[in-house]
Amino acid sequence: MKETQKSNKVFKGEKAINDFLTPGSLGMTPLIELPPSINKFHKDKVKIFVKLMQFVPLGNIKSMPSWQMLSGIPKDVLKKTKHLVEYSSGNTVLSLAILSRHFGIPNLHAIITPDVPEHKKRLLKLVGADLLISHGPRSPDVHSNKGGVYEAKQLGLKKGWHNLNQYTNPGNTDASEKYVAKEIWEQLGNDLTIFTSTIGTAGTIYGAGSYLKNKNKNIYIAGSSIKKGSSIPGPRVDEAILKLGIPWYDIVDQVIPIDAFSAYERSLALIRLGLFVGPSTGMQLAMIEKMIKEMKKKKVLNKYRNKNKEVVIVFVACDMMHPYIDDYFSVLPKKYFKNEHNLEK
Repeated sequence: MKETQKSNKVFKGEKAINDFLTPGSLGMTPLIELPPSINKFHKDKVKIFVKLMQFVPLGNIKSMPSWQMLSGIPKDVLKKTKHLVEYSSGNTVLSLAILSRHFGIPNLHAIITPDVPEHKKRLLKLVGADLLISHGPRSPDVHSNKGGVYEAKQLGLKKGWHNLNQYTNPGNTDASEKYVAKEIWEQLGNDLTIFTSTIGTAGTIYGAGSYLKNKNKNIYIAGSSIKKGSSIPGPRVDEAILKLGIPWYDIVDQVIPIDAFSAYERSLALIRLGLFVGPSTGMQLAMIEKMIKEMKKKKVLNKYRNKNKEVVIVFVACDMMHPYIDDYFSVLPKKYFKNEHNLEK
């Protein structure tokens, strides 16, 4: 794509959509500082920024590792592949269903579990995904011979089939380094002191966190997991993150489990400010609030200040709230939403 087309965001020619879907085609995604109305630690000289990764084609962060993983398929394998299969019920297979066609793969098969709600299944069907139901564990050990990850690997061995396996594929972490961390560093540089992300496949926190720590070893990396007994789309439960294939524990300084109510409530607060983010984003804000409160209590917050005596935190918005609208009304009490009223006739 010509530079003039890219700078003007005009995409022409037979490959216009392909060029548009290529990561980086729209330039850097926004980095927004939260106002004092939602930043509870503003008076402590704590600045909190959200990196809006939904401002990419397809509207979710997983579109970038999906593209990166597809790009990593050897040409001879790609030529023979007619079926792509992946264990996922969320943004990875949503993105792969679209992007795989631009790589010449006509069929995407998403392995999901029976608990996936109907509205999520409809969304995947909307983009053309074929749904395969696995009756294994919801968050399987990625090295186990049971569950959806294993079943995807086995199907990927069939003639004409391929499994990318996002849980171990280097394209997953590479995308977060290239399109998340590099941008954050260019936007904030050494002002940044703390980076946070959820832990799902661990691609974002490991890829971006590793890059940022290489730039400044003092940057603190915090990850959020789901508190046992809760359900939040995308991340994993605190005990399940130990079953992942990406070595997130090599660079993460702290993991904080967050419950569903906190995730949806904080997400709702951001939505009503005009930041249309999903529950996994609210989960990170809840984690940041819990983390800073604990740092203040232990009197260690000053360890994470930059040369300007500020604590500067970045957390990652992975997608928008639209796929999860029904969930907000089931997780949060009625008091969070206004009642309907009939007008008098």
